Amino acid sequence: MKCAARIFFFVFILPRCCGVLNGQQAATATAAIVPQLVSYSGKATDELGKPVVGIAGVTFAIYQDQSEGVPLWTEIQNVTADSKGNFTVQLGAATTNGLPLDLFSTGQGRWLGIRINGGEEQPRVLLVSVPYALKAADAQTLGGLPPSAFLLAAPVASTTGTTPEPATISSQSSAAISAPAIGGTGTADYVPLWTDSTDLGSSILYQTGTGSSARIGVNTTSPLFTLDVKGTELVRGLFELSTLQYATASKGSNSNPLNLESSAYNSSTSKYTLNHFQWQAEPTGNNTTTPGATLNLLYGTDPTAPAETGLSLSSKGIFTFAPGQTFPGTGNGTVTSVASGAGLTGGPITGSGTLSIATAGVTNAMLQNSALTVTAASPLSGGGSVALGGSTSLGLKSCSNNQVLEYVSGAWICTTLVVPSGGLSGIQEFTQSGTITVPAGVTHLLAEMWGGGGGGGGGVQIEGEDAAFGSGGGAGGYTRAVFPVIPGATYNITLGAGGASGADCTTFPSCFSGASGTAGGDSTITDSSSNTLAKAAGGAGGAGGGVSGCGSGGAGGVGTSGANSLGRTGGSGQQCTYDSETESYNPGAGGVAVIGSISPLGGGGGASDVVGSVGYILITF
Repeated sequence: MKCAARIFFFVFILPRCCGVLNGQQAATATAAIVPQLVSYSGKATDELGKPVVGIAGVTFAIYQDQSEGVPLWTEIQNVTADSKGNFTVQLGAATTNGLPLDLFSTGQGRWLGIRINGGEEQPRVLLVSVPYALKAADAQTLGGLPPSAFLLAAPVASTTGTTPEPATISSQSSAAISAPAIGGTGTADYVPLWTDSTDLGSSILYQTGTGSSARIGVNTTSPLFTLDVKGTELVRGLFELSTLQYATASKGSNSNPLNLESSAYNSSTSKYTLNHFQWQAEPTGNNTTTPGATLNLLYGTDPTAPAETGLSLSSKGIFTFAPGQTFPGTGNGTVTSVASGAGLTGGPITGSGTLSIATAGVTNAMLQNSALTVTAASPLSGGGSVALGGSTSLGLKSCSNNQVLEYVSGAWICTTLVVPSGGLSGIQEFTQSGTITVPAGVTHLLAEMWGGGGGGGGGVQIEGEDAAFGSGGGAGGYTRAVFPVIPGATYNITLGAGGASGADCTTFPSCFSGASGTAGGDSTITDSSSNTLAKAAGGAGGAGGGVSGCGSGGAGGVGTSGANSLGRTGGSGQQCTYDSETESYNPGAGGVAVIGSISPLGGGGGASDVVGSVGYILITF
């Protein structure tokens, strides 16, 4: 809240008495007292500059400096602002005896600071000279004593008729009108205590500092706070911890906390610790139609400020416990009754007993989940939702006529098997190149073919010993094809030759690695016009190995796929490896022909320093 201020001062000054009063003058009236109040007018607005209407709590403070420093005097008053936020107060009205007279006695500048509803203090305003006229209150006294203390004694009546002489003040008469003598002894900084009607002594109250920094100790000469009591207290009335500030529409305010301090020794730091439990009221529902509060427990160890533990008490007496709170019991507890649920028998049990499954058992209707789902993964089919106690069937994936179920590249697929129109009547195997003459009545051939394997890469030999090895060659590709033929015609069968292994490096250090192996040859079937009817490519040769590392393995050959053919790629050769424990190289293995490489099937890639396998063709007619 912002505050625009105007200060009005009304001071009545009583002139200082000068001279001795005549003894016949009677002090019949009490001298007027200078009012120790200062009128202040201001305008209260919120953070948006809008007027604050109604009752607001305002803290007034007078400082020696324009900024920083502690206040010399403070006072809190509730003011009532009009519809425009204007309000007027009397500074000192809420303080016994008003503003202290010695506040302006030094002649130094004084600054007024203002806080609205506990908010930030507004920029301080320099007080003008008028408030210092409060010092004129001294005009009512002479040396601190009222004028009556200086009245002359009444003259003695004359018996001789002579004119009486003015009375003079003697030591005796002065003593007669002086204040009663005060005796006793005391100690500096202790608040005095009347020990009898005329003597003062020291009380148990001890004061340090002045103004807002003053501290009072009870039975202690080193108070730590404004009031520091060493001993047992008994409060015969309300003990209130007020709110830190008044709430606004945007923010509520906690109460001042009740702090309970303990100390424990920390063995790791070899120092004591100060540990604090703190209870405080915290606002809920601020700026709603149901504002309230909870009582919260906080904990912290100096210098860390206490933080929320999670334990709190609502305005209805309901506890919210900290996370992880458990409630261990010391006994077995008390059970008043246990009933029999669906499918059970034996209840209700009020003391002890046994629950059993009923004769009819637990039916699916009693269960929340009475079925399970069976999912058929490829190549299976069937499954689905199955009631508990029920059954289901699983079968293989169905294929069409002339198809077979085959696992290819990580998936099960149905592959078409093309059968010659005249049916199958014979098988011819080729382990070397040659020709085939189609028998009479045969119009189609079914061929399974493997290309030649690639040769393995060469290594390095030093003084006749293998120091490094090459990588394996790739396996030949695989092709399965059905193609038309002419009965009685002759067709050429060419088996892919196995790739040669790479030569070793035997003149190290003039060379550093072996040569790569050569690729395997393609296996083909061609007609008399050299037209290719089916083909399975040979595998690539493996890279040579060297003392600086291993080359990559040869890639597998590729089979030919088409409308009436199925092609597959042969396995790649493996890279040679280096064994860090033995500090030596291991040869790379050759690639493996797909659809098996069982002898006499060819097409396998050669390992390091090994030639590739010869291709292979199997014809069915």
